[in-house]
Amino acid sequence: MNIEAELKNSKPMPPRQRAMLNILFTASWLDCLLQRQLRQFGLTHPQYNILRILNGSFPNGLSVLDIKSRMIDRSSNVSRLVEKLRESGLVERVPHSGDRRMVVVTISDAGKKMLADIESSGFINPTRIPGSKLTEAEAAELAHLLDKFRD
Repeated sequence: MNIEAELKNSKPMPPRQRAMLNILFTASWLDCLLQRQLRQFGLTHPQYNILRILNGSFPNGLSVLDIKSRMIDRSSNVSRLVEKLRESGLVERVPHSGDRRMVVVTISDAGKKMLADIESSGFINPTRIPGSKLTEAEAAELAHLLDKFRD
């Protein structure tokens, strides 16, 4: 369905406005889809993002500032999210060896298992994820255009 039908708009839009609204609408749609899929695991999309970031840096940990700089939604309260993940046993916080004021966050074994459970549930199934109807070339072009859009 095109963006005009989704927004119930009968008037034509200028191409740049149409592109911007389409990006905003698609981002919101995708976030809702991910939130629904993650709900069964008791995670929010930002918490899942943090687990993926920490898993990618394993066995090294990251400071909260490093995590925040890698987040998709950088306005998230990363300290609060990390604390919730720690309370759930999915991450561990350890004092930095060189700076007592800094804390290093690492993914725990339970966090790694959670990511494995999410993956095995089909959450990252390439045939079911949004965009699976795009060819590899179309997906690459879309990514390139979105990068160009943000410049």
